[in-house]
Amino acid sequence: MKIRHLIAFALLAALPAYAQTHTAALAWTAPTTNTDGSAITGTITYNVYQATQTGTTAPTLAKVQSGITGTTLTITAGLTPGTTQCFAVTAVVNAQESAQSAQSCAAIPFSTPNSPSQITIVIH
Repeated sequence: MKIRHLIAFALLAALPAYAQTHTAALAWTAPTTNTDGSAITGTITYNVYQATQTGTTAPTLAKVQSGITGTTLTITAGLTPGTTQCFAVTAVVNAQESAQSAQSCAAIPFSTPNSPSQITIVIH
């Protein structure tokens, strides 16, 4: 009986810790005109909004990044496996923020780890 407990303990102790990490690469097209049709003059920055979707209702998004100067962003936080994350982007010119873009949502997958290898069992 003691040997079985020791073997089980040795197997559990030998399994590697496994953390699931994901990234979301966002990209968007910069606007070239204002809502009145005039050309944008000034520097454009962007704000990114994110929320977890539950059910079929579009979630209310919260600002997670601001002052972005390019048209791409990699998100690494808040991407819990098994959830659906939604994002939207706004443009900011001369302290005026546009309406949010249409939401884009993606399911964050569960990753399956590879099988453990090189398990060592010591029986005393």
